[in-house]
Amino acid sequence: MLLTYVPALVAVLVSFAVPGVMDGPRARLLGATLALHFLKRVLEVLLLHRYSGNMPLATVLTVSFGYLLSSVMMIYAQHINRSSPDPPVDLFYPGVLIFAVGITGNFYHHYLLSRLRSGGRANGAVAYTIPRGGLFELVACPHYLFEVVMFLGFAMIAQTVFALAVACSTAAYLTGRSCATRRWYMAKFEEFPARIKAVVPYVL
Repeated sequence: MLLTYVPALVAVLVSFAVPGVMDGPRARLLGATLALHFLKRVLEVLLLHRYSGNMPLATVLTVSFGYLLSSVMMIYAQHINRSSPDPPVDLFYPGVLIFAVGITGNFYHHYLLSRLRSGGRANGAVAYTIPRGGLFELVACPHYLFEVVMFLGFAMIAQTVFALAVACSTAAYLTGRSCATRRWYMAKFEEFPARIKAVVPYVL
């Protein structure tokens, strides 16, 4: 999992050392929030998460390249738009708030998931349970919901078409994963409440 996140983190940090790339507060804050996001992920891999299986190397490399490319391109799109007029509706500061909500909620629900794995294995098999606490009482994957919120924060800070496209594609992908996770819970646990949605409380 380190291979998944470290390249994007390194690329974002290196971009701060490239002259002219981080011109202006919008570019610098976008770079800082991206760096914070991937640093959090690296620290979670090292200190928080307990994994029940291995991911194929080809999948790891594909996901890693996707994170690397999208991060570098968001920064590049910001760079080539540095001389453009300010948008008529400035979402810079609301974007900071949305990002903060997203990264905090994502970490909190990752923490709740990590506590489920603290019991380890039962009879050699992973002991799965229904997550409880936080927004797990309303949706199957609140950590994905807050990750979408975080990427919305990136898009609001950047206010480029590319950053918005990344946020929309992330939302679509994680919604699909959330729906699949909900179906898995419903198939595995007869007691899984039908009222719990996949990713958006009371809606989806």
